[in-house]
Amino acid sequence: MNAWDRMLVAVGLTYLAFKALTFRRLAFGRALGYWALWPGMDARPFAETRPAAGAGLMAWGLCKMAVGAGLLALRTELGWLDVVRVFLGIGLLVHFGLCDVLAGFWRSRGVTVERLFVNPAASRTLGEFWGRRWNRAFHAVAHEVVFRPVVGRGGGAAGVLATFLFSGLLHELLISVPVRAGYGLPTAYFVLHGFLVLAERKWALGGRVWTLFWVLAPLPLLFHPWFVRGIILPLT
Repeated sequence: MNAWDRMLVAVGLTYLAFKALTFRRLAFGRALGYWALWPGMDARPFAETRPAAGAGLMAWGLCKMAVGAGLLALRTELGWLDVVRVFLGIGLLVHFGLCDVLAGFWRSRGVTVERLFVNPAASRTLGEFWGRRWNRAFHAVAHEVVFRPVVGRGGGAAGVLATFLFSGLLHELLISVPVRAGYGLPTAYFVLHGFLVLAERKWALGGRVWTLFWVLAPLPLLFHPWFVRGIILPLT
């Protein structure tokens, strides 16, 4: 298997494990939809039907998907700007586009799921960024599986650090293992953010510049050079 194959296997196994952890008894059609057509990790909305509008969200998601696909379809020779282009293209196509399309679809079916990526650029703290705006599917799992049990035994600070450590180890599986290099760097990124979140709470730090800086400045730890060479550059 090449790096892309290993990454897709890791993503698939993680997805199935998280679905198994969060599944609850549902009608067959809803259960199938939760497993196959919703990347979120909260099954509760699928257990009931409520009036909800989703057409606008689907349309907005499709627009973002189109822009993302256009960025990925470009063929340029701009060096590292091409790497940025590919990251932006994947983000718009999948994270901000497809996830909104699926959320809008389920809302139009009366399943009031929440958006998984909610304007992350508006975050004023790292706690807000990771807890309420970025990848709420992962947050739902980590909160129940890691944060709450650790808080019950070791307190809030331990719960925060354990959650970020868990995120780091998971990203080792998804980022470092596929390219067989860069081990420890994604974990360092998330552990750093764990300490920064605790610092925010203790000294009332924050602001959009603060948040954006700490998300982006250490990003080469998360998406290290081996990942960029093995996964991103082939798409340029």
